[in-house]
Amino acid sequence: MKLSGILLSAAFLFCAFLCAGEEREIGFGAEWPLKGTLTVPDGGNGPFPLVVLVHGSGPQDRDETLGPNRPFRDIARDLERAGVATLRYDKRTRAHGARVAKLNDYSLDEEVIDDAVLAVEFAAKQERIDPGRIFVLGHSLGGMLLPRIAAATAIPAGYIFMAAPSRPMKTVLEEQFRYLIGLRGTPAADFEIAAGLGEMKRSVPAGYWREFSEYVPLDDAKLVGRPMLFLQGGRDYQVTEEDFSGWKQALGGSPSASFRFYGNLNHLMQKGIGKAKPQEYFVPASVDSRVTGDIALFVSAAAARRERAEP
Repeated sequence: MKLSGILLSAAFLFCAFLCAGEEREIGFGAEWPLKGTLTVPDGGNGPFPLVVLVHGSGPQDRDETLGPNRPFRDIARDLERAGVATLRYDKRTRAHGARVAKLNDYSLDEEVIDDAVLAVEFAAKQERIDPGRIFVLGHSLGGMLLPRIAAATAIPAGYIFMAAPSRPMKTVLEEQFRYLIGLRGTPAADFEIAAGLGEMKRSVPAGYWREFSEYVPLDDAKLVGRPMLFLQGGRDYQVTEEDFSGWKQALGGSPSASFRFYGNLNHLMQKGIGKAKPQEYFVPASVDSRVTGDIALFVSAAAARRERAEP
């Protein structure tokens, strides 16, 4: 494992200077057609491993653009240099926002899971992609829902949980509101937190809010049956070290689960100093190379284990 890590790291550095991959506009889905970007490494016909990137909450584009930052694009470009393809796509609530807004009710399946499964199935059919080495990375809400994605498709060889909540979103959001209100220098009052949650609850259908706010992924994660990598930033106030600890307590004894903690990274896996604030999301930065390096190593190791296990 150590030798393979050294070799992959060397390849990563070499490609960082010399490799230029191919980015291609793609589309998939019939009832809710989505567009995206397939990024494939240069320097051969493959087949290459591939990571499908699944967004957090909200109407995200394929790059998870926030201000000047595009974390999914950063990940795609770094992984391409390491010899790993990616598929990223515009979220249904982004591509069809007006249509979604007219629905009386919808679920996490319709918002996230169904399209993630379609993306995996689409990726498995692409030339130069190895269908036996497809992985799924979920960020924030997308990470929390990876166990449900795993229950809906047998294709992926592994899963990457990036800043993924392990607790109910209602609890996570209460902590977020308390933290943000507390930045003013005085403790947050309970009524202020309740007001923030109430506003969010009123903005979505009742059935969706109930599912979104109450789902706990830990029991489902124990049934995934594939290698899992958990990534957490120490400066993340949206999904905190307590969520990371929840995953470790539930899965830390499993040989299929590995954990990486980066003390100076925020929710977008970008470096920072001191107490994290929302304003830093609007300062240009990139996903830390330690994160993408660990993802590339995980993909390589998990794929190798799967090959050894196959008859």
